[in-house]
Amino acid sequence: MAIITGAGSGIGRCCAVQLAERGWGVALVGRTRATLSQTGERLGQAAWRIIEADVGEPAAAAQIVVEAMEAFGRIDALVNNAGYAPFMAFHQFTDAELDRTFQVNALGPIRLMNRAWPHLCKAGGRIVNVSSYSSLDPFSGLGVYGAAKSALNVLGRASAREGREFGVRVFTVAPGAVETGMLREIWSEDQLPAGKTLRPEEVASVIVACVVGQRDHETGGIITVPSP
Repeated sequence: MAIITGAGSGIGRCCAVQLAERGWGVALVGRTRATLSQTGERLGQAAWRIIEADVGEPAAAAQIVVEAMEAFGRIDALVNNAGYAPFMAFHQFTDAELDRTFQVNALGPIRLMNRAWPHLCKAGGRIVNVSSYSSLDPFSGLGVYGAAKSALNVLGRASAREGREFGVRVFTVAPGAVETGMLREIWSEDQLPAGKTLRPEEVASVIVACVVGQRDHETGGIITVPSP
């Protein structure tokens, strides 16, 4: 089974659908039960469980792992997909906005990896952290978001080395602009036409390939998915 954060829409929803098509059970993690239920309705006969949690809250990681284990009895994969991308110059951030950006994009995924690690080691599992192209080539206004996501790039390299002896593989996927609600909160179609963005299912297919063992040779690396 796989834990997927940010599973109520976009890339996370597409990951859940694609994994369910392959017979995987999925724990759908997010803040809004209604959107998670909509994802679940697309999963056919696959086993799924909603876990209402905000990955930006320190207590969430333990809750997610406990509920996933109660529902499935094992954890084979973790997809850290949830994100938060305020669009503003770094000097305009308040302390609260800085904290939220790093909690959701960096500290939350790290905590979840930490709590899930013993179970992933037992299963010889896989972790996919969804970073961003902005961690490599920051867009103006997304510098703080890119800085938070860059933590996942470093963690991916280090944890892949640490997981080697247990058969745990860790991947970092860094997509460009993806056609999601979060993107459209930043740019209108006039500013960034849909033809210049990735479809969520395109990014999900890369993530799922990592989860099911098709890209094991890329463990520890940053897999970029450029926009058209």
